[in-house]
Amino acid sequence: LNLRNPVLSDVKVRQALSYSIDRDKLTKALFEGRQKPALSMIHPRDVYYTEDVQKYPYDPKKAAALLDEAGWKLKNGSREKDGKKLEFTLMTTAQNKTRELVQVFLQQEWKKAGIKINIQNEPARVFFGETVRKAKYTGMAMYAWISSPDNPPRSTLSSKEIPTSANGYSGQNSGGWRSSIADNVFENIYTEFDLAKRKEMMTKLQQAYTTEVPVLPLYWRAGIAVVPTNMKGFKLTGHQFQSTLNADRWELTGGK
Repeated sequence: LNLRNPVLSDVKVRQALSYSIDRDKLTKALFEGRQKPALSMIHPRDVYYTEDVQKYPYDPKKAAALLDEAGWKLKNGSREKDGKKLEFTLMTTAQNKTRELVQVFLQQEWKKAGIKINIQNEPARVFFGETVRKAKYTGMAMYAWISSPDNPPRSTLSSKEIPTSANGYSGQNSGGWRSSIADNVFENIYTEFDLAKRKEMMTKLQQAYTTEVPVLPLYWRAGIAVVPTNMKGFKLTGHQFQSTLNADRWELTGGK
């Protein structure tokens, strides 16, 4: 979400957007339920994953209440405030069938909440090379994130990584989220070697992330592997490194 947008700068609007998404329905409709709804930016297989975060189950009544509190009243099926309709542009990479299907799903979900979504897509080289990198999208940009092992997401969430002309648009925090909690985590976690303390820091980060909603997590992408029935010790990593890194733990038992 581009938090420079004065409407999206209101956390109640961001939370309402999240409550308006039926993620279970999304994953069942498009992925046969094999890609699980996401709570945050940390995958369940990651060592830092926690469920001790604010959750957003599908709750149209809660979403409506938040929009009312933010001043966006329902009128003839649309949310309006000061004579303006509540609407956003949602962008992603053109001709990516999966993302375009997700776009349409979100468009229909938010329409039920009285929110209008305009879809505008671009070729990947333009979308990532210009629009996202320079935060030119006015509302929402949809794409995927991956992570490395033990890799706190400083580049995407630190306020020091907000891309500007001054830093040559080098940061990846294109949404412009500024959080003292997140910045404090990134300031200290790289010099902390106690795993329990690192986990505590990362829990605080995930809690701030889900409370302030700078991003609307949708689903965790599934990893797929075909494994012989007589192989033991194989596991998927949950991050971008290949499962072959653990090949020394594989073992073939009797059989073919």
